[in-house]
Parts: sequence; structure tokens; C-alpha cells
Amino acid sequence: MKAANFTSTIFPRDSNTAVVARERSTASASPKEHVFFRRGPVHLLAAGHFVNDAYTGLLSPLLPLLMERLQFPLSRAGILASVLSASTSLSQPIFGALNDRFNRRFFVFLGPLLTGVFICSLGYASTYALLIVLLLLCGLGSAIFHPSAATMVSRVSGQRKEWGMSLFITSGNIGHAMSPLFVVPLALSLGLHALPLLIFPALIIAALLFRQLPHPATLPVPVKNFSHHGSSQPHRVLLSLHLVICILRSVMITAFSTFIPVYMHANGHSLFKAGVTITVFQSIGAFGSLFSGYVATRVERRRIIIVSLLAAAPLLAGFIYFSGWPALLALALSGILLYFSFPLNIVMAQELYPHRSSMVSALMIGVSWGVAGLLMTPLGFIGEKVGLSTALLTLTICGFIAAFLATFLPKGQR
Repeated sequence: MKAANFTSTIFPRDSNTAVVARERSTASASPKEHVFFRRGPVHLLAAGHFVNDAYTGLLSPLLPLLMERLQFPLSRAGILASVLSASTSLSQPIFGALNDRFNRRFFVFLGPLLTGVFICSLGYASTYALLIVLLLLCGLGSAIFHPSAATMVSRVSGQRKEWGMSLFITSGNIGHAMSPLFVVPLALSLGLHALPLLIFPALIIAALLFRQLPHPATLPVPVKNFSHHGSSQPHRVLLSLHLVICILRSVMITAFSTFIPVYMHANGHSLFKAGVTITVFQSIGAFGSLFSGYVATRVERRRIIIVSLLAAAPLLAGFIYFSGWPALLALALSGILLYFSFPLNIVMAQELYPHRSSMVSALMIGVSWGVAGLLMTPLGFIGEKVGLSTALLTLTICGFIAAFLATFLPKGQR
């Protein structure tokens, strides 16, 4: 089957021709390589994702402490979340294009190192402006990592791309979810100035990625047969559908992940309990993305996306309406369903443009989370006006809209 036509406005024809030719040459020279699941590189990339996203998850549980220390309101807390999310995500297409162009490995190991160094410097920020600068730099480190790592995962996973991507996404989600369990006790017992003690995982994982990952130029480009082929216009439409679905899903996840500590703290719960609630939402939800790689081999991927999004929205509303264990259970189940189909959107989008997979990964992972993060600023202002619970409750409609859009995705893909 022919590769897609890349003369579209999203992927213009440029000097990437030489890189694409080299990748095609590599793939045809070793036709059996991309059949096998290379467990070592996949697990190492998943570990890198765990560490990288654990650092970006430090901001949310620290927001109440930073708000108290620097005396800024909820609206400014939303701005901080938007700054980190935008720098982490919206700049990913730039680094995705660079990775497609130069095909370099250093993007993978440099990212977690920069992310860890700058996020662990938050404790030394004496002004709100300095907080913004540090979060911008931290986000750029994460943006460097994601497109190149997601592309490499797809290439070393062989014909089990859904499973490899599920492991990769799950590891990042678990890292993001587990970070409150580490940073809250440290910050409460030793203070914010002790945050640099958390830099060592970044140093270790960067060294391992540098020493053990294969060079991208030696990896084949796995081109899997799929039914939606033809002109570039249908490809652009399908890519846009995947992107909008990912954005709507990311808005729901980001809003609840960002404001759960503030919401619970305002309702009389301890900071530690609020952090644990984030962990429940994200870590249990992460297992949903892991399980989806298994289910996708047996059930139509389009159906998985529709059902999971439809079921997640009312459960998120249940967290607001209920209290105690029922609320926590509703939140955990909604997390599973929200994360469940995320890897499937990424893999299906990569299959549309296999030789631009870094850019596609940047769109699905980066732009979706970046747009969601930018929306946290107006959500913070809305929360001040109408109440945070009302603002969060309104966002659950995104699940129904995303499920409706998923009905236009092609059928019959497993």
C-alpha cells in the first residue's frame, strides 16, 4: 500500500524527502524487524515517560502551598497551569517537525533532564513572574521528549503498536498521578526548598536513555494496512477528528486534575487527601489506557472510543454530586474510561501519516493537552464567578460531544 500524500497544508513537502527515503530504505532492507515487539526499548521509553510526566505532575499538588506562600488567587493558579500545559504541549509540533527532519536520538534523553531540573527549582521562586519562567522552561523539556519518544515507541513495537503505545501512555499517566505522593510529604516536612532532592530520577533516566536506546535511523517505519486510503483530503479530515476528540478528552482530564486539590481544600479536606484523590483519578485511570491495548485487538477501535467517552461524562458529574466513597469511586471509574481510548487515537492518527509520526504524535499528545491547559485560565475565572463545582460540572458535556464526533471515524479497524 502506498504511503499517504504529504502535499497537504498540515505536512507540506520539504527537505524531509531525504529522511523519508532513508527510512523507507531501512524498512525495506529489514522487512522482519518491524514485526517483533522489542521489549527492552519499549520498557525503557515507558520508564522515561513515567519520570518525565511525574515532574510535570508536581505543580497541581503544590498549588495550594504556592498560593499561600506568594499570595495569589485562584485565577492566577489557573494561569500557572495554562503556562505549564501550553509550554509542555503547544510547542511539541515544533520539536516533532525537527525530529522528523533530523531524526536525532538526543531529543529523547534531553527532555526528562530539562523537565526535572526546572520543576525542582520552583521552591526557589520568590515571585510569581519567576514561577512562570521556570514553568515555561520545564514545559519545553517535556515538549522535546514526547514527539520523538512516541514515534520511537511505535517503531520498536512492531505489529503490536497499540500495546506498545498503551504501555507508553500508561507509564506517563501513572508517573503524573504518583507525583503527589512524593512531593506533598516532602514539601510539608522539609519545605519547598527541598524540591531539588527529587532531581535524581531525571539524571538516572537520562543516562539510561542515552546509553541504551537505538538510533532512530536504524529503526524501520512500520506501515500497517488500513482501510482509509486515497487522497490527502480524507486524511486531513480524519486527523482533525482525532485531534478534536483528544482535545475534548484532555479538557476534562486537565480540569479535574488541576482543580481537585483546590476544590477539596476549599471543602475542608487536607492537602494530602486532595493529593491522594488526584492519584486515584490518574493512576487508576492509567490502567484503562493499558487495558485498551489488549481490548483493541478484539474489539473495533471506533466502538471503544465512543463507548468509553459516553460513559465517562456522567461519572465525572457523579464526583461533584456525591460525597465520600461514592464520589471517589465515580472519579476512579471516570478516569479509567477517559484514559481508555487515548492510545487508540494516537495509533490511528499515526497510521494516517506514518512518515510524519513525530508531528502527528505532537498534535495528538501536545496540541490536545496544550489547548486544554490554556482553557484552565478562563476556567479559573469562571470558577471564581459561578463556583468551581459548577464550572467543573459544565465541562462534562465535552464527553458527549467527543463521543458524537467519534461516530464519524472509519469502522472495522482492530
